[in-house]
Amino acid sequence: MRRRSESTHPPKGAEPEVFLPLPHLPFHILLALSPAPRHGWGVVQRIAELTGGRDEPSSGSLYLAMSRLVERGLIEEAPRPEGETSTRRRYFRLTGLGHRVLTAETERLAGLVEISRRLGAGDAGSGAGAEGR
Repeated sequence: MRRRSESTHPPKGAEPEVFLPLPHLPFHILLALSPAPRHGWGVVQRIAELTGGRDEPSSGSLYLAMSRLVERGLIEEAPRPEGETSTRRRYFRLTGLGHRVLTAETERLAGLVEISRRLGAGDAGSGAGAEGR
């Protein structure tokens, strides 16, 4: 199976499914930006909050991923909020396409979780994983 290039631009009017599956960091970035625009450090803090501290991306990996999301049209730079005094902070927000991709990926993951539950994955004492205990 050929993997799509992260830096390629989708065709104009591309459906959200063209972007799926999303790697975990871009997914977390879209989640962090979904309620409101944030600056980079705010995105890092929100990701840590959403993942219970299990994931806190480095600034290098965060900004590389955000740059790719901008290139692909999923996020864009947003105006600084009223009252923001720092001119160094750049704020980002989801685009309409970014919202649709986040929704599509969330539905895809929810479908996988549902399949897993139907198959009994994660149930103590069931499935092949329990045999070796």
